[in-house]
Amino acid sequence: MAKSFARNCILNRTLAGCLFLSLVASLSSQAQVFPRGNGISLSGIDRFDAYVGINDWTGMSQDLQEFRLSTQRLFEEGLVTVGAPRRVAAKDYLICRVQAAMVGGVVAYSAEIEYWLRNSVGAHHLLWESGNIATVEPAQFNEQLLATECVKYFSDEWLKWNPQ
Repeated sequence: MAKSFARNCILNRTLAGCLFLSLVASLSSQAQVFPRGNGISLSGIDRFDAYVGINDWTGMSQDLQEFRLSTQRLFEEGLVTVGAPRRVAAKDYLICRVQAAMVGGVVAYSAEIEYWLRNSVGAHHLLWESGNIATVEPAQFNEQLLATECVKYFSDEWLKWNPQ
């Protein structure tokens, strides 16, 4: 009886993992914006501080800090190319949030860009975010991929409200 229960638990965990991977693999790499229509909060804003944060790094072979710093550099360079260079200590803040996990020979990851209004006193306010969940082969997962995605999600919305 105990062996049967243990076997069922293992099978159910494996099945749950397979279902999760199937769901993630079936998702296309599309950005989703929150709150919908709130891109107007980016209107007239051209001074952003910018930061890359890695929230989860499960089973990845790359060094987390080196990867984050390299992604940070590429993220800042990308913001310059779209006309929104980083301004240290600006009250408007862009955060490129990354999560990545090596699962079954592929990298499942999310890349989200968030626009925060920082307050010197009290709570900061999340005004807008966009991002995706995707899977790629390990060789395709790199700093350039993540920085490019964060810059693209930001610039797609920012340029609507701030035409060049």
